[in-house]
Amino acid sequence: MSNQARISSIDALEGFRAELIHYIEKARVALEDMTGEARRTHTWLDVDRTQYWAAQLKKCKKQLDQAEEELYSANLTSPQASNAIQKLAVAKARRKLDEAEAKMSVIKRWRQVYDNRTGPLLRQLEPMFFRVGQHLPKAVHSLGESIKSLQAYAESNRPSQVMAPPPPGLEPPPPPASP
Repeated sequence: MSNQARISSIDALEGFRAELIHYIEKARVALEDMTGEARRTHTWLDVDRTQYWAAQLKKCKKQLDQAEEELYSANLTSPQASNAIQKLAVAKARRKLDEAEAKMSVIKRWRQVYDNRTGPLLRQLEPMFFRVGQHLPKAVHSLGESIKSLQAYAESNRPSQVMAPPPPGLEPPPPPASP
């Protein structure tokens, strides 16, 4: 048995270490993209769409109030007239208001559904963040240290490349002649 280890390829370990570093970078970007997209969608629902439909709701209420005032005014000026145009305007404004209220309720419902669906999924990513942020960099460091140790070991057990010539008078004896 030999007391020496056989080191066949430190380059393979260095290649693996480089690929691991590349994987960590890609995984970190992917995880950040996922959480960022979830946050952006949450903000879009919570702020952008909520504000938009709240403004539309306000606008529709104002239009309905204006249409009802015009109908009321038309009824005061000529009570016998049908005032069909004003009645149509009120009906149209009421439909628009109903649509805006329906959209606002859909947004409210989706805000709750979105949080309920994405919350558990995002929590499942937390261990992966920890692994990518803590464990894998430690593995890269450990691999680096192992590579250094193996290189030092290989260097210490390598026979010297250049052998000094023997001093004069100490030449090795000639090999024995074969019979």
